[in-house]
Amino acid sequence: MTEPKAYSTVNAVRPGELPGVRGQLRRVGADLAAGRNCLWLVTDALVESGLADELYREALFGHPVRVDIPASPSASAPGAEADGEAEQEEDDWWVDADELPYLDLPDDGFDLDLGWAFDGRRPRVPAPRKEPTGLRDDPHSLLARLGKELSVGPEEAIATLVAPGRGRRPVVGIRAWAETEDPRTGAGTDTAVDAGTARMRTRTAPRGAAVERLFRLLAAGVKDSGLPPGERPRLLVVARLRDLPESLPDELRHGLGDTTVHWWWGALGRLDTATAIASILDRGSDTSGRNHDPLAERIRRAVRSETVVEVCGPDLELARLLALEWDGVQHTLGTALGRCLARLPDPLPADCPPLRRIGALLRPGAELRPAWARGAVVSWEGRLRVHVGVWHPATPGDGPAPVPDGDIRARLTALVSQAQQRVLSPWIEEARQRLAVRALAHLNRPVATLVADYADRPPAYLRNDPERVFLELQVGELLRAHVSGALALPPRDAGLLRLLVTTRNVLAHRSVLYDRTLDELCAELSQADLRAS
Repeated sequence: MTEPKAYSTVNAVRPGELPGVRGQLRRVGADLAAGRNCLWLVTDALVESGLADELYREALFGHPVRVDIPASPSASAPGAEADGEAEQEEDDWWVDADELPYLDLPDDGFDLDLGWAFDGRRPRVPAPRKEPTGLRDDPHSLLARLGKELSVGPEEAIATLVAPGRGRRPVVGIRAWAETEDPRTGAGTDTAVDAGTARMRTRTAPRGAAVERLFRLLAAGVKDSGLPPGERPRLLVVARLRDLPESLPDELRHGLGDTTVHWWWGALGRLDTATAIASILDRGSDTSGRNHDPLAERIRRAVRSETVVEVCGPDLELARLLALEWDGVQHTLGTALGRCLARLPDPLPADCPPLRRIGALLRPGAELRPAWARGAVVSWEGRLRVHVGVWHPATPGDGPAPVPDGDIRARLTALVSQAQQRVLSPWIEEARQRLAVRALAHLNRPVATLVADYADRPPAYLRNDPERVFLELQVGELLRAHVSGALALPPRDAGLLRLLVTTRNVLAHRSVLYDRTLDELCAELSQADLRAS
């Protein structure tokens, strides 16, 4: 079983506490409670990090009656393979001289070396051939381990689960990634005997064959027993794509064994990533040398948080690393991101198939599934998206930072611009409304005339209320009225209005506000708020 890796910080939020994760756990739990089996498909990185095991436990241990099938003995234990070979070698020879057979051979004058000359070595002769055990007798098979948990033999496990008169029937939990290695035959292999040569040979078995067989056996057992949905035993299988036969997820989705297939696809959203890094931002490095203005600092912190969220998407580990590494200054973002990508435990693929659509469906399409499993393609807020690590280079901490090309800069700029828009647009609109209210006291022309001259698209429902139309004027229209003399704003309000126009134009063209402009905007918004109070 994969051991969970330590998070980036001591105050990291447990995945089970995130709203998106809780939502998927609730859906899995609801299906199990309704009597349906559940196959939960997760990415490779989720298994390697140990988070898949944590999610498995959250889903399984929420049910009072459960069977947690232990993982098969690991074939990768240190020395296991060597010990097995040595044991096999010893088993294939007799070494006790007293038990050697007596051979009454004629003395024909020739020396006969039977191999047991006592020259300081123990005699070694071939032992009688042993019939190899098949998978039915394997004490470590999936059915054998299930039977052991039920205190029955492997051939009685399914019958015990569906036996009439049994009380509350359990949820049987399986970690499919722990079912792909066999300590005797190797991953995905089976042993058989060639009848003609009496030799043991190995044939390759499909990955996940034992899990698929259990799905089919339980489906047949439930059908034969006639159990209603609320009284059936259920399977909870958490797996990677490569742990199962390729066709099994679609077969299950189309009705095999009354099974619901859940994908780790779109499970995490903006709120999850923001929640995961909220406590880290208070401890991470921040831009120094700024005067402490509570409102301005709050806006800057929100921009920084949203930038990390937008750049990293649902990759929680990358978001934690970047929240700690990046100081919030725009020109250092690319370097900090490269260093964080280099520190990820599992490298991302350098390419992925082209995304032919914008919106993400309920599950990844067949052409995207390998890329999804490797973490190259994600569903983010309902949209398909390539992971930032696919197109942005990783920068080792001790090496020179590569100069990003124009495409990399453009893609990173677009993400940062979207983050700034999400944070700053409400502030811009709020400041515009307050400026429009104050501007009513500084008109040099009748409000109806000013609206007729400067309102490009006045709302039709406000046609007979020019004052209401004036309050809806955009920042650009207000600035034109001020520059032409129809409106005489105080200098501080006029400066804020110009800054709002600049900010809106920059963000409207998917550009990024420089740090100086962002600091100035935060300070002006804070001062305007103080003037209004």
